[in-house]
Amino acid sequence: MRRDKLIVKVLSSVLYEVLNHKVSVDVAFKRACKGRCADSLEEREKLYNMARELVSDYLKVLCVNTRLRSYGKIVRFWLSKQWDDTNLPPWCHLSYQRWFYEKLASLVGDEVEELLSEMNRRRWWLRINTLKAPEEKVLRQLEDEGVEYEVDRHFPYMVFVRHSPKPVRLLKPVKEFTAIPQDKASAAVVNALDPEPGDVILDMAAAPGMKTSLIMMLTENRARVVAVDISYRRLLMCANLLMKLGVDLSKVHLVAADSRDVFLRSVFDKVLLDAPCSNSGAVSKDPGVKIHLTPSKVRYYSEIQKDLISRAVKCASNLVVYSTCSIMPEEGEEVIVTVRDAVRLVRKYPWSSPGYRVVDFHDKVMRFFPHKHLTEAFFLAVMEVTG
Repeated sequence: MRRDKLIVKVLSSVLYEVLNHKVSVDVAFKRACKGRCADSLEEREKLYNMARELVSDYLKVLCVNTRLRSYGKIVRFWLSKQWDDTNLPPWCHLSYQRWFYEKLASLVGDEVEELLSEMNRRRWWLRINTLKAPEEKVLRQLEDEGVEYEVDRHFPYMVFVRHSPKPVRLLKPVKEFTAIPQDKASAAVVNALDPEPGDVILDMAAAPGMKTSLIMMLTENRARVVAVDISYRRLLMCANLLMKLGVDLSKVHLVAADSRDVFLRSVFDKVLLDAPCSNSGAVSKDPGVKIHLTPSKVRYYSEIQKDLISRAVKCASNLVVYSTCSIMPEEGEEVIVTVRDAVRLVRKYPWSSPGYRVVDFHDKVMRFFPHKHLTEAFFLAVMEVTG
């Protein structure tokens, strides 16, 4: 009985944090668990997974019972599992907002339910960090810990985790920074830059530093990166992470500034713009995105992205790579329209999906989907600067 009360209290607090403070499930769980959760790692992990599932199911629960108001009642109703969701409309059954479901249905047609169902599933990719250890050693360590994995055929340094006997973050290679949780689509973005030793690269939205660190890994710490981010706090965290990942910080110049306005003295060989976005493609990482996403939020980020990409094209002498972890065309194809006349689009990965047919160049940009590529939903455009 006491454990049941604790579960309700923690889950209610998670829901409160997600809905009122609009934080991620991970942050909400840490706050809710503080001083409450058991020290047992197994029990804590079970509770965390329950919190993720609850937040993911929140919209469905409200569809089933519209009279629920308090967080405690929502949690108890959800825990009871004595509710029927078989006759719900598809957006309710999958626990998404109706406008979001209908928008995606207009873009992907009959694939929409499979796509949204797969977005509800958490998948893990690991990037072998060759700055810290050789691939063979890290793979052996994963095997020793009982991890079932598959080495990716496109990027040999990427590993898809099929099963792990413990939380991925607690695996020894992850704790030692020789293996890094990073989605394959995120790695594909950096790989599309074709970073080479001697390149001078601008990373326009660098924090938390995962893509900068991959640039340096692929060039064996022999490129130079100017890493810009609007948040000084996030940039400090970025510097700390880069150091732990084995990046030569003498080759990375960290700049706290808004990339739309910052004055840069030189033109760069290549520019990476992994733009701030609505995170609508990252539902599997944070199911709270399903609750907070609005059309106005998508439009807000789209305007920022258009300003940033215009700046990116002016800063590059050769190549611009633009990406977002968004499934919305307003943050992908429609942003590229802004600079279409100044660039030549390159379809870097034939195995990717083409863009949405909302533009006439949809076959020259790329999208990644969980139901097709086992990744988060990403947009990617590779642009050779011509104008």
